[in-house]
Amino acid sequence: MEPKNKRVTLKDIANACGYTVNTISRALRNDTRLPAETISKIQTAAAELGYIRNVAASSLRSGQTNLIVAIIDDIQNPYYSEMLAQIALKLQAYDYHLFILCSQFQGMNNAAALSLVISYNVSGIFLFPNAESHYMIHTINQNHIPMVFIGRELPNPTNDVVRCDDYQGGYLAGKSLINQGHRKFAFLSGSWNSASQVLRYNGFMQALAESSLSADNVREVPYRNFQDAIVSNKLKELLLPADYTAICAFSDLVAYSAMNTLLEEGYRIPEDISIVGFDHLRQSLPHLLPLSSISFATSNPISDEAVNLMVSRIKDPSLAIRSKVLSVKLYDEGTIGSAPQR
Repeated sequence: MEPKNKRVTLKDIANACGYTVNTISRALRNDTRLPAETISKIQTAAAELGYIRNVAASSLRSGQTNLIVAIIDDIQNPYYSEMLAQIALKLQAYDYHLFILCSQFQGMNNAAALSLVISYNVSGIFLFPNAESHYMIHTINQNHIPMVFIGRELPNPTNDVVRCDDYQGGYLAGKSLINQGHRKFAFLSGSWNSASQVLRYNGFMQALAESSLSADNVREVPYRNFQDAIVSNKLKELLLPADYTAICAFSDLVAYSAMNTLLEEGYRIPEDISIVGFDHLRQSLPHLLPLSSISFATSNPISDEAVNLMVSRIKDPSLAIRSKVLSVKLYDEGTIGSAPQR
């Protein structure tokens, strides 16, 4: 008995329209050496049977799948979702298709994600690296798969990377608050295994140092403490009492969580507490509340640069390693105000 889930094959099409399997294969590739009438007849029969090309089998013959995989651990962040949507759209112009592998959401470790990606013989990999990615990076490079880092750069670069100027972003956030008279701050951190967190914090602290303000003026709230407080519904206890007049948040998602909690507790933004985030989510999600935020100086440049780096790397693997650091600016949406008198 034929299995119910058997895929339609070239042999099935050959049986349906009376041509050899070789002729069927040529017609489905639009081989112009065949008569146009033959190509049309075979392609019509294939469509009626519901034939879908077996990409895995084709890749074994050609060595290419035209699949690009993005490995990411934070797909729930709309900043990354929008970025990947733009990358997928731009890849289509080069006849590539984007697959997204969210290792965190699927509960996968680096080894499991890595094994899956390499087994699919993908044409390239976009990776959002962190301090724990070294084994994955080493293994991908050993298999000579073109790879581009997005958003984060590691010491001793081994691959092309595109990211924003995180240090300058942290510096801009600090200066914008200091210029409004703020001297007591809360810094809501991201994960310290992310180079972006390190650079943004260091840039922020540089702005303070230039104004003779020390680390004693900053209450740093660790990322894990912040996330645990959200899960346990104890964010109010973490943020209060407000012994600060301004908040710099690692991301807009973190900033919005803090801002919503403070608003619920009767604080006015920015009259009582000023807030600045990173990513400018309102650029793609205008229904969100206004939030002053640091992001790229132009719209969607990271998707353009990421695709350009990937396509050129695939075409010429011998290219020197390239690092694209994109300039940032403050999008002032009214959540930064003068420091209140306390």
